[in-house]
Amino acid sequence: MFLRGGNPHGPFDIALIEGTITESWQVDELKKIRQNSARLFAIGSCAIDGGIPAIKSTMPELEAEKKVYKDLSTIHSIRPHSVDAYVKVDGYIRGCPPGERDLYEALSSVLTGKKPDFLQYSVCTECKINGNTCVLAAYNMPCMGPVTNAGCGALCPSMNRACYSCFGPMKQANGPALARKFKLMGLSRDDIARKFTLFGADTIEFRRAVETDED
Repeated sequence: MFLRGGNPHGPFDIALIEGTITESWQVDELKKIRQNSARLFAIGSCAIDGGIPAIKSTMPELEAEKKVYKDLSTIHSIRPHSVDAYVKVDGYIRGCPPGERDLYEALSSVLTGKKPDFLQYSVCTECKINGNTCVLAAYNMPCMGPVTNAGCGALCPSMNRACYSCFGPMKQANGPALARKFKLMGLSRDDIARKFTLFGADTIEFRRAVETDED
C-alpha cells in the first residue's frame, strides 16, 4: 500500500489487494483497508476472480477442508470469493502474474487524476492485433481465448499454445457457447469443467459454462 503521511495504519492513497478471501478475519481486514484508502485495486487473478483457490468452490467447504487438513478443530475457512464480493473496487489489475500494462495504468491514473482505461475485450482481439493464426480454428486446440479478458498480449496463442484463461473471464463472456464448442471437439465433460474451473471457478461466466454442460 502507498502511505499518505507515513502512517502504517493509513490513510492510504492506493491499496493493492492480492489473494482470494478464504477466511473471515481477512474480510474484516479488507474492510478496514477500504475505509482508509482513497483508491483500492484488486491485483492478480486470485483477488479478482478467485484464481486457482476458487477451485474449492466446486465442492462443499467442509469436504475441501477434509481433503487438506487432518485436524479441522483450528480451521475456520470460508467459501473463496473475490475482493469485490466484500468491498468496492476501483479497478482490476488482471493476470497470474499481474500484467504490467494494467499495473502501470492503475498507478498512473491515480497520479494523473484520470479514470483508468482497462482493456474490456477478449484475448481473441489481441490475437488479431498480433496477426496470430487462431489456434482454436486452425489447430483444433481447446483455447479459452474467446472468453478470457485481454491484457496478456495473447502470450500463449502467440507461442502456438491454447490460452488457459489466467486473466479470468471477460465481462459477459459466452462461456456456454465455448463449452459446447469444446464438446464438439471431443472434450469430455470433466475436461471441459477443468478448463472453466482452473481460474475463476467462482465467477458467473465460468459457472454458467460448467452448469450448461451438465444439462
